Amino acid sequence: MILLRKAAGLGAYHALNRARGLFPPRALRDNERFRNAHAGARCFILGSGRSIVEQDLTLLAGEHVITQNSFHAHRDIAAIAPRYHCVVPMFHPREFDKDWAQWFREMKERLPPSTHVFAGLNARGLLERERLFEGRRSYLQQGLDPLLLRRAPVDLTRRVMNIPTALTQCLTVALYLGFKQIYLLGFDLTQICEGHEKNWGRFYGSSPVTRNEAERGFERQRLWDGEEWFQFWTIWRACVLLRDEAARRGGEIVNAGRGGLLDCFRRERYEDVIGV
Repeated sequence: MILLRKAAGLGAYHALNRARGLFPPRALRDNERFRNAHAGARCFILGSGRSIVEQDLTLLAGEHVITQNSFHAHRDIAAIAPRYHCVVPMFHPREFDKDWAQWFREMKERLPPSTHVFAGLNARGLLERERLFEGRRSYLQQGLDPLLLRRAPVDLTRRVMNIPTALTQCLTVALYLGFKQIYLLGFDLTQICEGHEKNWGRFYGSSPVTRNEAERGFERQRLWDGEEWFQFWTIWRACVLLRDEAARRGGEIVNAGRGGLLDCFRRERYEDVIGV
């Protein structure tokens, strides 16, 4: 009995340390295979702002491309053939899991079979039950507050910063993969200027997880109490940390999108970058 109690105590000790990130879950440790997998290369990260429909993305054929969330809805997704696709961690109550399942199924139908998916660790159970992206999915775990950090954590085998937007998730993944020059397209971040009921600047309109009652309630509340302003400021803070981390590694994050508010990165014309 004493040994059993000690074993139970040891199990609780390891569970606590695992929760603290000292012993990451196996699913995170498996990300070691991606560390610096594209060291020194360049990539393009595609956002869902309306400006991106004005840019010819078929020119990205053969480039390393990272897409996010509902970008599978883009008309040129097959030609773009993203190497990686990032999905934000699930953030709705469990009763809305059916909406997330539908969203993931739509992604699977539209994304090329060669695209590797990075999802939140809290989506693992759902993806396994639905048998989605088998053999081509990985997970990351958020939880660190960018307001309390002096340097962006980009080790996918451990906890990373909180993810208020897919942009910071994509940048974290890109830096972990070792990309040196990272170009952003379609990250307008003009939602805060558009108010409610305007699909928040997305070129595709809405998705199963952006039109459900949970999301509408979140948006109403954030606008009502002003939290939306604070959230956008934390996005900027996270972007600055990631920008500085890229520079620390000898690289750069460049905004090659048209217009928008994302001025914490140096801007460059997409056509000049791609050479047309």
